[in-house]
Amino acid sequence: MPPRQTARPTYPFNAVNRGVYVADNLDFLRSLNDECVDLVCIDPPFDKNETFTAEKLNPPLTAAEEQNELRLLEKWGITKPKQAARAGLEWPADHKIKGGYKDIWRWDADIHEDWVKTLEIHYPAINSLIETTRLIHSDGRAAYLCFMAIRLVEIHRVLKPTGSLFLHCDHAANGYLRQLLDGVFGANNFRNEIIWRKYRGRKNNARSKFSTQQDTIFFYRKSKENKFNKLYEPISESEIQKKYRFTDENGRRYREAWGRRFQLTGENRRIYLDEQPGAAIGSLWVENDLQLNTSSLERAGYPTQKPVTLAERIIKASTNPGDVVVDCFAGCAYTATAAERLGRRWVACDLNIRAWTVFKRQFNKPQIIVLTCNDETVGQQVMTGEYAQVFGPNDLPQRESPTPKTTLAPLPIAERKYLPPRQKPVMTEDEMLRELLEFSG
Repeated sequence: MPPRQTARPTYPFNAVNRGVYVADNLDFLRSLNDECVDLVCIDPPFDKNETFTAEKLNPPLTAAEEQNELRLLEKWGITKPKQAARAGLEWPADHKIKGGYKDIWRWDADIHEDWVKTLEIHYPAINSLIETTRLIHSDGRAAYLCFMAIRLVEIHRVLKPTGSLFLHCDHAANGYLRQLLDGVFGANNFRNEIIWRKYRGRKNNARSKFSTQQDTIFFYRKSKENKFNKLYEPISESEIQKKYRFTDENGRRYREAWGRRFQLTGENRRIYLDEQPGAAIGSLWVENDLQLNTSSLERAGYPTQKPVTLAERIIKASTNPGDVVVDCFAGCAYTATAAERLGRRWVACDLNIRAWTVFKRQFNKPQIIVLTCNDETVGQQVMTGEYAQVFGPNDLPQRESPTPKTTLAPLPIAERKYLPPRQKPVMTEDEMLRELLEFSG
């Protein structure tokens, strides 16, 4: 007689709804319960080998906002850049970043020893991919993949069996990320490679290649139980005029379909416009309303900002009202804003306190959303009775589910060690082979 199978324990979503956590997102993800999230939608670094700044915040950062950022950090026991670094945070007054982020990766400066050990012991295929990347491309690309891999493992853990991941990237590393995602989620759980046109027109400022107009969004599911809502785009006015040319006695527009019924009875079949859902949306997203114009009121001043409508499409397709949406690379609040507008629960994480300033600005733009943020900034008014809250690195959720055997217990921040620089071999394999052959005669 086969052994009775026991149901897996279920755990609640244990973060604060509408919470913005200023922390290392790996620590944040590790603090979440198993299988408590419906959607993770992220726009992580792309490995572009450059630093993205927020110097041109729109409008410019005020002295009161900067003091508010420093006051919150002080509340969390962080008063100096070195203390911020020990907590895994970016210092907001860093003149090199100014609230942006560094997208340059080094094996000996960005990768922790416990990450590599976890991958070596429990995810050998992923570790092999990273090692191969180091040989084929560079230590920097391998460091980037290691950074992403240890976080994707946690993202996979926190997703419900019905959950999905949408990961935004571009041509810089999308081929490597696709293989990494196959390793974490399983190649059979790949759903789509979505091509998003990020601007209209042709910016042909590249002399030796075609201009790049698109980014990539990878869509993976946790399992075959994933939630998916088919989306449609409205039928265009030109198509209506061309196809739905007739009107019945009740004023309803329709088109005629000639089929077997006409052959048998001489009657045509009517297809009514108001009964058609529209054209099914595919994996090529080029619509104008999915682009962020330079004059858009959404603009926050970040060069990598994405439009709220883009996140809205993703959230509509993969969640239902009341579901939980997580963005652990929160940036310009585009995912959280879309989730709030669509009636989903959400939580966000970013390693820079500047993200909280941007969140407050976005949430208080009448054209985008009406929501109140709960710190002591003067002038905030309760409009809906709902609040977004900010939490520091010591205020992470209390996890109830046990640590999986496939994850090494994270080291305290003070004990974390970065890896030493990789030593290049004194001679190549061919040179060593020649030396051995000569030595052996």
